[in-house]
Amino acid sequence: MKRIRQISVFVENRPGRLLEVVELLGKHDINIKALSLADSSDFGIVRLVVKGTDEAIKVLRDNGFTISETNIIACIIDDKPGALAKILRTLANNQINIEYMYGFASPIQGKAVMVFKFSELDKAEKILEENGVQTLTQEEIREI
Repeated sequence: MKRIRQISVFVENRPGRLLEVVELLGKHDINIKALSLADSSDFGIVRLVVKGTDEAIKVLRDNGFTISETNIIACIIDDKPGALAKILRTLANNQINIEYMYGFASPIQGKAVMVFKFSELDKAEKILEENGVQTLTQEEIREI
């Protein structure tokens, strides 16, 4: 299975709190591969894909951050108009619910990487595979 481990860090919604997270990871030589920030009035959720997930979890917890770990799927898609819509149509046609998604830069010319959190991960993974959508492993993400 090509699942990626994502860390969600719960932080107070105040200036500098995101900085504390990324500086802490940098200080421990943990490279952030992808980051998404969602907020509410009181707190934020920093979603991270990092090189060194186990170490990042330990460092963050040891420094008082509340975290959770989630499995996600990262897909490589063509970096052209309509490519994302094609994948979303396939998922919708198969009744796959997307809880959230975000993208990050790809070093592969003409390609983009989209990260998906699905409510039914097994079903989504199967549908993507059956439809020829390339997904990345944890090791491949580390090398990007």
